[in-house]
Parts: sequence; C-alpha cells; structure tokens
Amino acid sequence: MESHCDETIYLLGRSEAETTRLNKQHRFLVAISGGELIHPSIPIEGITAVADVGTGTGIWLADLAKRLPNAPSVYMHGFDVSDAQFPPDNTIIGPQGRKIPLNVQDGLKPYPAEHLARYDIVHIRLLTAGLPQDGYATVLKNARDLLSNPPHLNPENAMVYQDKILTNIEPTGWIQWEEVDHTTFCTNKLPEHPAITKLRNATIDAMLKLGLWPFAPQRVFDEISKARFQNVRRETYTTVGKEHLHEIAPKWVANVMRALVPPSMVVNGQARNEEEGKAKVEVLIRQFEEHCEEALPLVNFGVTVAQRCD
Repeated sequence: MESHCDETIYLLGRSEAETTRLNKQHRFLVAISGGELIHPSIPIEGITAVADVGTGTGIWLADLAKRLPNAPSVYMHGFDVSDAQFPPDNTIIGPQGRKIPLNVQDGLKPYPAEHLARYDIVHIRLLTAGLPQDGYATVLKNARDLLSNPPHLNPENAMVYQDKILTNIEPTGWIQWEEVDHTTFCTNKLPEHPAITKLRNATIDAMLKLGLWPFAPQRVFDEISKARFQNVRRETYTTVGKEHLHEIAPKWVANVMRALVPPSMVVNGQARNEEEGKAKVEVLIRQFEEHCEEALPLVNFGVTVAQRCD
C-alpha cells in the first residue's frame, strides 16, 4: 500500500487539530443540507458499491455505513491524496464490524484497474484547497471511470423529482461533487465589515496565485455539464432560514479562516510565516465574531449530482 503523499499545493494542514476541524465541518455541512449524505434525487435502494474521493478522515463513509438500508451488503472504499488523516490501519470499522478500506490515490491519476466501473455512487467533497484550476476535468474523468455504466432504459420508465422528470431510475453510475464557494464568506448585514473582506480576499488572492480556483461550485457544475453525464442537477444549500445553525455558523467560518488564512497570508506576503499570520488572523476573527452577534454568515454549499451515460 502506498504511504503518505506530500502535495506541492495544499492550503490546509494535516495536523490532529485539522482532523478534528474536518470532522466538525462534516457535521455542519450535513446539517446545512438538511441531514442528507446522498442527494435525494439519487436512488440508494439496491446500490452495491460506493467510493469517496478526497475522503480525508473517512467520516462521510463512516456516517453513510450507518444509514444505508442495505449497508452490510454495500462495498465502500475511500481515496485521498494523503493518508495523514486516516484512522488507524487505514480502515474504518463500520456496522457489524465491517471494514471499510481507505487508500492513498491522487485523483489526478488513473485509478487501479480493480476499481474501474465498480461503483454505483462516487462522492467527492471539498477539493478546492488543493486542486489546480486545470485539474477539475481530470479529476472528473478519473472519477467517472470508477462509475458503473447504467443499462439503456426505456424513456417511458421515469420518475419525478421536484416536478422534474428523470428518465433513469437505476441506482448506478451517479456522481455527487460538493464544494463551498470561498467568495460567499459574507454575512446578511451591510455594509460588509472590513475584517470579513480582508479574511476572504486573503484566501482568494492566495488561491489564484497558487493556481487554485476559489469559485469551485460553478466550476464543478460546468465541468460535469459538458462531460458524458445525464440528469445533471445543481443545488445550493445555505444557512439562510436555518435558525438552528445561526449559533454554529460563525464558529465554523472562524475555524475555516483559522485554517486557510494564515498560510494564505504567507503566500501573499502579508505575513513572514504562519505564526505571524495566525496572530493577524485572530485579531480579524475577533472583529468578525463581534460582528456576528448581530449578523449571520451566509455560507453557501454547492452540490452537483449527475448520472454517467455513454
């Protein structure tokens, strides 16, 4: 098995504290999306295999293993460019002691042959902090190769989802790619507080300088729309109207900024090192938190789903 991979570009750390933040982030993003792990337009009855690309700590797979109606019979596998945040033995222990393996795999490179055309659903989440602008299509192409190919169905065999007719109902060949748009770290109160502008712009400027792309949800939708997929849908979940998230949202945004902005300031020349960047960021975050006593962070979580077609 391959070991830890040191990426040349990655704005987030691989520390124990970052592992804790990622697990809390998972809970927050699931809450934003109404508690769903898999978009409701994707049929889950009868699925046989699920892959998680950019699995990180593996928490999405661990949660899914508890929820699928036929979980004991579903094969699950996680992939990430680094194993630094994998659990012990690179394995998740699911219900009934089932082992869910995690492997090092660069999404920009083809997957081993034993994984090709194997999975009914491929889940991808939050690659934006380490994926080059020109890498989205490649990651998508390689992820598509993991998907099983749905059989040709009679167009009359359809179902309706939110008043839209879907011509395929087979539980095969679905991709779900989730990203947060870093330009939307703002609040519902105007004029915008200068601290928020500084925090957001530091991250955006650094990402663009490194060749990353901070406007990921739209990029994902565009790439999937022009590739060989059908039933393409994009949904944006937000904190707006979710009163139960109004207390946790500022904390989540603050922790994201603590992780992203200090290294971004180093890239931009706004700090000599990350320690100096952290000190500057804490001052801005205190101002942001004071502002959020009367304002709500408008976090937007973009999800694009589609089904493979040939």
